[in-house]
Amino acid sequence: MEIITSFTNKTVKYIVSLCQKKRRAADGVFVAEGYKNVLDTVSALPENVVSVVMSESFAKMHADEFSEFNVSVTTDSVFSKMSETECSQGVLAVMEVLPEKLPESERCILLDRVRDPGNVGTILRTAAACGYDVIVNNCADIYSPKVTRSSMSALLKCRICSNEPPESIKKLGYELIAADMSGGNLFSMSKPSGKYCIVIGNEADGVSEEILGISDRTVAIPMENMESLNAAVAAAVMMFELRYGIK
Repeated sequence: MEIITSFTNKTVKYIVSLCQKKRRAADGVFVAEGYKNVLDTVSALPENVVSVVMSESFAKMHADEFSEFNVSVTTDSVFSKMSETECSQGVLAVMEVLPEKLPESERCILLDRVRDPGNVGTILRTAAACGYDVIVNNCADIYSPKVTRSSMSALLKCRICSNEPPESIKKLGYELIAADMSGGNLFSMSKPSGKYCIVIGNEADGVSEEILGISDRTVAIPMENMESLNAAVAAAVMMFELRYGIK
């Protein structure tokens, strides 16, 4: 197999260009990086794999695991130019994004201005694990490198839509349950009788007043010694409690 050695190679230049949101959006693709992340992502939807790129040292150990895909191999130094991490694992995949779809399951989660990519990615991963559809409104770009790393393959395992008015979610029959420090005790609330949508707000400001005003319930996680939890932690507690904990 030919090894790419030039930093100006068209494949290398294209991968580097995908660090820009507008280029990803124009081409309808995102980049997954890291051995476990790539392996899980290409396994989730192999038909959505555009290409796999790996470093020469990675290819010597793992090339056979990706032989069914369009694979390019570069020198380690060239790969480091494409990598978004300080300690690259030597493999990335370019994936086609899935079309956005409104929620249709019994449960979903709406992220209201959640800005931290790590939080967004972790919430997506938890939503996939717990069976929630996802709405992301004015949040960190879900296809940015930090989100794709922290979400693992959740971008291809969740039903996701963006910037959908919460009023539209209510019209679909979902009870809006907003996380708010002044709300009732999560562990004392009655189980939702039908479809429900958890709302997680901005890390600094919480759920917007507009959404709180149309929410059916506001709930809080009781705690000692701290006023609040990380947004991703709070989302995980609420998703699992509302699905599995409340009787």
